[in-house]
Amino acid sequence: MAQVYFKSASTPYAKDALHLSIKKLMEKISTIEKGDIVAIKLHMGELGNIGYIRPVFVRKVVDFVKGQGGKPFITDTTTLYGGHRGNAIDYLMAAAINGFSISSMDCPVIIADGLLGKDEEIIGVDGYKIAVAKAIAEADYLVTLSHFKGHGMAGFGGAIKNLGMGCCSKAGKTWQHEESKPLYDESKCILCRKCLTFCPADAIYEENGKIKIDYEKCKGCGACTVLCEQGCFYLTNDIAREFQKRVAIAAKAAMKKFNGKATFINFLLDITPRCDCCSFADKPLIDDIGILASSDAVAIDQASYDLVCKEAGKDIFYELHGIDGTAQIREGEKLGLGSREYELVEI
Repeated sequence: MAQVYFKSASTPYAKDALHLSIKKLMEKISTIEKGDIVAIKLHMGELGNIGYIRPVFVRKVVDFVKGQGGKPFITDTTTLYGGHRGNAIDYLMAAAINGFSISSMDCPVIIADGLLGKDEEIIGVDGYKIAVAKAIAEADYLVTLSHFKGHGMAGFGGAIKNLGMGCCSKAGKTWQHEESKPLYDESKCILCRKCLTFCPADAIYEENGKIKIDYEKCKGCGACTVLCEQGCFYLTNDIAREFQKRVAIAAKAAMKKFNGKATFINFLLDITPRCDCCSFADKPLIDDIGILASSDAVAIDQASYDLVCKEAGKDIFYELHGIDGTAQIREGEKLGLGSREYELVEI
């Protein structure tokens, strides 16, 4: 049974300050050795989004890694869609604005898949060839920091989603998204035409006063499912399950070379309805819960999901998105990423 360590968001005294718990949590799970090059993987937030992990927490992780003799770098990968993170230059500028730079973190910030998202290492896993971002594949140790929140295509996003999608190059992301091309409900369309200009693949077009999707061009990135306020673009549970299966396979590929030299921290703070890829955050769905840490990606996501459902009194992510996000956890367990059985240990 995997151990998941938990620090409550309740901090009535200065000694219980949440940022001080990072060192305590890392001490429970870290196996960093002197000289290890340590990739600290997180989503540094789209411009305009305010729900991403606060830089103060990340800096505490950096400080801990250095204290263990490791050589840390903050990292993430480029996106398939538009926005301010489609290439390394734009992403590094957005990251700096959001509080992540070499000066604030006291370590390099490196976009793991290179300038245009093409720097990759092909890793074979279970008959699949997955394009993992090169800087992550070359690291000695992986620390995955995940903002646990809702997600329009995966139900919710945590450690598995951060590993699978977040650690891949553009080619790796494309493979995962190939099975997540959205359906379209014409009856909801008000012909606002926002989707025509927003689609990064130029796959949405207008014909005879109706919106159409060119599925040969569509990348399945899901940008339209977030953009459309009428809900015209959507995924079925079957599509979502296949997408989550591929995310879990990619997560296994990202983890393959680390052979246990990896740790995970999930932040159950500012639990927003959607991913930090959005240029807005919306208000949190529930009160802050706390911070979880584990050496098991499956267990930490299961524990995070259970705590959110307990706090909300229901599966708030399914109610919001109509997608069973637990499929990624079940797939992760099947693939040997970890165990859904866990012991929650409060610190």
